[in-house]
Amino acid sequence: MTTTALTWHVPAPMFLPWKTAEFLPPLATSATKHSKRITFTTATTYFFDVDCGGSAVPSDDGPPLGLAKTHTSLECHDIYSQVLITRPRRVRRYDHVERMLFLQHAGYSRKQVAMCCFEGITIRKSRLESKEEEIVED
Repeated sequence: MTTTALTWHVPAPMFLPWKTAEFLPPLATSATKHSKRITFTTATTYFFDVDCGGSAVPSDDGPPLGLAKTHTSLECHDIYSQVLITRPRRVRRYDHVERMLFLQHAGYSRKQVAMCCFEGITIRKSRLESKEEEIVED
Protein backbone atom coordinates (compact mmCIF):
# COMPACT_ATOMS: atom_id res chain seq x y z
CA MET A 1 0.00 0.00 0.00
CA THR A 2 1.33 3.35 -1.01
CA THR A 3 0.65 6.53 0.84
CA THR A 4 0.39 9.86 -0.90
CA ALA A 5 0.85 13.12 0.86
CA LEU A 6 -2.08 15.47 1.03
CA THR A 7 -1.45 18.91 -0.35
CA TRP A 8 -3.60 21.98 0.08
CA HIS A 9 -4.32 24.20 -2.88
CA VAL A 10 -4.58 27.24 -0.62
CA PRO A 11 -1.45 29.26 0.06
CA ALA A 12 -0.09 29.16 3.56
CA PRO A 13 -1.23 32.04 5.78
CA MET A 14 1.23 34.88 5.90
CA PHE A 15 2.13 36.58 9.10
CA LEU A 16 2.33 40.32 8.55
CA PRO A 17 3.54 42.13 11.68
CA TRP A 18 1.95 45.43 10.63
CA LYS A 19 -1.49 43.76 10.49
CA THR A 20 -1.54 42.81 14.16
CA ALA A 21 -4.01 44.34 16.61
CA GLU A 22 -1.56 47.01 17.78
CA PHE A 23 -1.27 48.46 14.30
CA LEU A 24 -4.95 48.33 13.27
CA PRO A 25 -7.20 51.35 13.88
CA PRO A 26 -9.51 51.01 16.87
CA LEU A 27 -13.01 49.76 16.19
CA ALA A 28 -15.81 52.26 16.56
CA THR A 29 -17.74 50.62 19.34
CA SER A 30 -19.46 52.10 22.32
CA ALA A 31 -16.58 50.95 24.50
CA THR A 32 -14.05 52.98 22.52
CA LYS A 33 -16.18 56.07 21.79
CA HIS A 34 -15.89 59.01 24.10
CA SER A 35 -19.08 60.82 24.96
CA LYS A 36 -19.24 64.39 23.72
CA ARG A 37 -21.22 67.10 25.42
CA ILE A 38 -22.13 70.62 24.58
CA THR A 39 -23.26 73.17 27.12
CA PHE A 40 -24.66 76.62 26.66
CA THR A 41 -24.18 79.39 29.17
CA THR A 42 -26.02 82.34 27.64
CA ALA A 43 -29.23 82.86 25.71
CA THR A 44 -29.72 85.77 23.34
CA THR A 45 -33.24 87.08 22.82
CA TYR A 46 -33.95 89.21 19.74
CA PHE A 47 -36.94 91.56 19.73
CA PHE A 48 -38.75 92.38 16.48
CA ASP A 49 -41.51 94.81 15.61
CA VAL A 50 -44.73 93.68 13.95
CA ASP A 51 -44.76 93.78 10.16
CA CYS A 52 -47.13 92.83 7.39
CA GLY A 53 -46.55 89.56 5.61
CA GLY A 54 -44.10 87.00 6.77
CA SER A 55 -44.62 83.29 6.46
CA ALA A 56 -47.78 83.18 8.58
CA VAL A 57 -50.86 83.67 6.42
CA PRO A 58 -54.03 83.18 8.46
CA SER A 59 -56.50 80.58 7.27
CA ASP A 60 -59.40 82.97 7.79
CA ASP A 61 -59.71 86.56 6.62
CA GLY A 62 -57.50 89.49 7.53
CA PRO A 63 -53.93 90.56 6.92
CA PRO A 64 -51.01 88.23 7.60
CA LEU A 65 -48.89 89.31 10.56
CA GLY A 66 -45.19 88.71 10.66
CA LEU A 67 -41.99 90.07 12.12
CA ALA A 68 -39.96 92.98 10.83
CA LYS A 69 -36.86 92.14 8.78
CA THR A 70 -34.44 93.49 11.38
CA HIS A 71 -34.56 93.28 15.14
CA THR A 72 -35.04 96.39 17.26
CA SER A 73 -33.11 95.22 20.31
CA LEU A 74 -31.51 92.19 21.88
CA GLU A 75 -30.83 90.92 25.37
CA CYS A 76 -28.32 88.36 26.61
CA HIS A 77 -29.11 86.32 29.71
CA ASP A 78 -27.16 83.83 31.77
CA ILE A 79 -29.07 80.58 31.44
CA TYR A 80 -28.21 79.16 34.84
CA SER A 81 -29.10 82.26 36.83
CA GLN A 82 -32.60 82.53 35.38
CA VAL A 83 -34.05 79.06 35.26
CA LEU A 84 -37.77 79.58 34.87
CA ILE A 85 -40.07 76.63 35.10
CA THR A 86 -43.15 77.41 33.09
CA ARG A 87 -45.80 75.14 31.81
CA PRO A 88 -46.57 75.05 28.11
CA ARG A 89 -49.08 77.61 26.91
CA ARG A 90 -51.32 77.74 23.90
CA VAL A 91 -50.58 80.22 21.15
CA ARG A 92 -53.15 83.00 20.97
CA ARG A 93 -54.79 83.61 17.62
CA TYR A 94 -55.81 87.14 16.70
CA ASP A 95 -58.94 87.90 14.71
CA HIS A 96 -58.78 90.07 11.58
CA VAL A 97 -59.69 93.31 13.41
CA GLU A 98 -56.91 92.83 15.97
CA ARG A 99 -54.41 92.12 13.18
CA MET A 100 -55.42 95.31 11.36
CA LEU A 101 -55.03 97.31 14.57
CA PHE A 102 -51.57 95.83 15.18
CA LEU A 103 -50.45 96.94 11.73
CA GLN A 104 -51.93 100.42 12.17
CA HIS A 105 -50.11 100.78 15.51
CA ALA A 106 -46.93 99.66 13.73
CA GLY A 107 -47.22 102.67 11.40
CA TYR A 108 -49.10 101.26 8.40
CA SER A 109 -51.75 103.43 6.78
CA ARG A 110 -55.25 102.06 6.18
CA LYS A 111 -54.45 101.74 2.49
CA GLN A 112 -51.32 99.69 3.24
CA VAL A 113 -53.29 97.46 5.63
CA ALA A 114 -55.90 96.95 2.89
CA MET A 115 -53.13 95.98 0.44
CA CYS A 116 -51.84 93.44 2.98
CA CYS A 117 -55.38 92.04 3.25
CA PHE A 118 -55.62 91.69 -0.55
CA GLU A 119 -52.22 89.97 -0.60
CA GLY A 120 -53.44 87.53 2.06
CA ILE A 121 -56.60 86.83 0.04
CA THR A 122 -54.49 86.10 -3.05
CA ILE A 123 -52.28 83.68 -1.11
CA ARG A 124 -55.30 81.89 0.40
CA LYS A 125 -56.91 81.52 -3.06
CA SER A 126 -53.66 80.10 -4.42
CA ARG A 127 -53.52 77.58 -1.58
CA LEU A 128 -57.11 76.49 -2.20
CA GLU A 129 -56.41 76.02 -5.92
CA SER A 130 -53.33 73.94 -5.09
CA LYS A 131 -55.36 71.74 -2.74
CA GLU A 132 -58.05 71.27 -5.39
CA GLU A 133 -55.43 70.31 -7.99
CA GLU A 134 -53.93 67.83 -5.52
CA ILE A 135 -57.33 66.23 -4.93
CA VAL A 136 -57.96 65.94 -8.69
CA GLU A 137 -54.54 64.26 -9.22
CA ASP A 138 -55.24 61.64 -6.54
